[in-house]
Amino acid sequence: MVFTGDWESDNLIMESYLDKLDVVSGSDRNKMHYINKKLGGSALYGTTWKSYITPTRNRPPSEKYTGQFKTKLLVENPQMEKVFEEFAGKYFADFFWTQVQINKNFPAPKHLDSANVGESYLCCFGKYTGGETMVDFGGMGKYAPCKLNPRLKPIKFNGSKFEHWVEPFEGKRYSLVFFNNIKNYEKKLIK
Repeated sequence: MVFTGDWESDNLIMESYLDKLDVVSGSDRNKMHYINKKLGGSALYGTTWKSYITPTRNRPPSEKYTGQFKTKLLVENPQMEKVFEEFAGKYFADFFWTQVQINKNFPAPKHLDSANVGESYLCCFGKYTGGETMVDFGGMGKYAPCKLNPRLKPIKFNGSKFEHWVEPFEGKRYSLVFFNNIKNYEKKLIK
């Protein structure tokens, strides 16, 4: 057992784990927002439908899901799967997720998580100011966007339905998005 159940303590514990990861943006995230890899990035932990990294480098297939392939972060840091499972078990045990998007100092611009299935949980860690998550629950500018602070507690919302973005921030900011993007995942389970 790594986590205590005390949110503030567990934030520090999670931050210490995240500090050890090499979070580098892939080409899709670089298109969304370029950030120098020395400063941070945005990377997927789990599986993806993309079988190759480059035309000459393939990803290893998932042992859990047919048609899915392991991301670089999963291959290089398999121990983090247990860390994420324990953390999620403490704070949103009834929530099903298959992937974790890890963001380090990544100021995500306004976007939809179009490939996600259903709701997600967002958590933030680190010593930073600003950096609130803005969510447009009204859509099309009908209502003022809602300002959320996932550093205080995990926030659940459907990022595939509601545009969201990160306000400017200073300091070190990590965010984790626990989500599912495998359609018909039960049919894809390898038994």
